[in-house]
Amino acid sequence: MAGVFFVRYLEGFYLFNGMSETKAQAKALADGFLQSIGESYDQFDPSEYPVAEQMFLYYGKIFNDEIKNQLKISGSIASGKIGELAVPKVNKFGNDYEMYLGYEIDNPASVYYRFVNKGVKGYGGINARPKSIKSDTPYKYKTPFPNKKMAKSIMEWYKLGKAKARTDTQKRNLTAEQTKNKKLKNVTSKPLTLMQISYMTAAAIKRDGLRTTSYFDNAVKAVFNKDFFAAMATALGGDVQIQIRQIGNKIEHNGYNNK
Repeated sequence: MAGVFFVRYLEGFYLFNGMSETKAQAKALADGFLQSIGESYDQFDPSEYPVAEQMFLYYGKIFNDEIKNQLKISGSIASGKIGELAVPKVNKFGNDYEMYLGYEIDNPASVYYRFVNKGVKGYGGINARPKSIKSDTPYKYKTPFPNKKMAKSIMEWYKLGKAKARTDTQKRNLTAEQTKNKKLKNVTSKPLTLMQISYMTAAAIKRDGLRTTSYFDNAVKAVFNKDFFAAMATALGGDVQIQIRQIGNKIEHNGYNNK
């Protein structure tokens, strides 16, 4: 087996295993991907790196693009901090590789992305209207009372959606994000102050919960698939194992298995 390599997204953990396909199939996939690397990042030129690193960086960009795509599919606003992905980084230690993906630690989304991804169970109450939340989410609001920080974050979210709606003249066949922005524009045009609306929204979220989007999980599954394993197996010269782990914590064992 070639050296184990790690795909680490600056915070969380997933575990994958992938077996190479036939050598001819894998080489064809690898060649196709390498020909696609013509689109360079703004920060660097992937062609300056060895072939294996080029492919890691290529897949890193595909992953970042897929994150934004999944945010749009889920109806989330991808142009805020949660849409600001870190530039992928690749480190090589002998035959081992590490690829860093996700959010920089100084981006607030490095903390709250997990809530958007997994969902948060609401505190509940007489008027609660629970959101669609996966039963395995580890997150739940502990009190029904919104704080100022949460209200301010929602206020910025409202402002972003309203600003985008002002410049969007499309009226038919709207995407989920466009529909949400139009609603935000209408909400923020009402007599109540924006901060009052934000507190009311925060209280409703804590009561009803935050729905599961699975945007991050879906992006991982979409990108790190059998084609990825086949291409990397050819580049590295053997079967591939990927570990995405939480930095500083023990490796978990409930990730995905792509054998």
